[in-house]
Amino acid sequence: MKMNTTFKHLDHSDSLVEYTEQRMEEIGQFLLREGYGSVYFSKTKNEFCVEISVNTREKYFKASSFSVDAYAAVDACVDKLEKQFLKTSKMYKDHKKPELSKEGRLNQMLRLRKAA
Repeated sequence: MKMNTTFKHLDHSDSLVEYTEQRMEEIGQFLLREGYGSVYFSKTKNEFCVEISVNTREKYFKASSFSVDAYAAVDACVDKLEKQFLKTSKMYKDHKKPELSKEGRLNQMLRLRKAA
């Protein structure tokens, strides 16, 4: 997954960028298609804010979190995105047309017999 990082009121940190990319690669397997994302790091007074948005062909995902530790904020964002990815992939994988399943065909045949 291609990631674009932005820092506001914070010095650029290669280790933070690498950590974020590593965590996003771990959950990227749940996406059905490849996407691109943007990560926005900012700091207000004593809290770090991390906002991650991922855009794919199917859907747009966004998560944000605040924490005293930047790495904890990244972990919280990634956990939120993982839940969204799992929910979406489950929806796409488990969705079937009822008339194509075995039960759906049986129900359709029973309806036709009752109608006749």
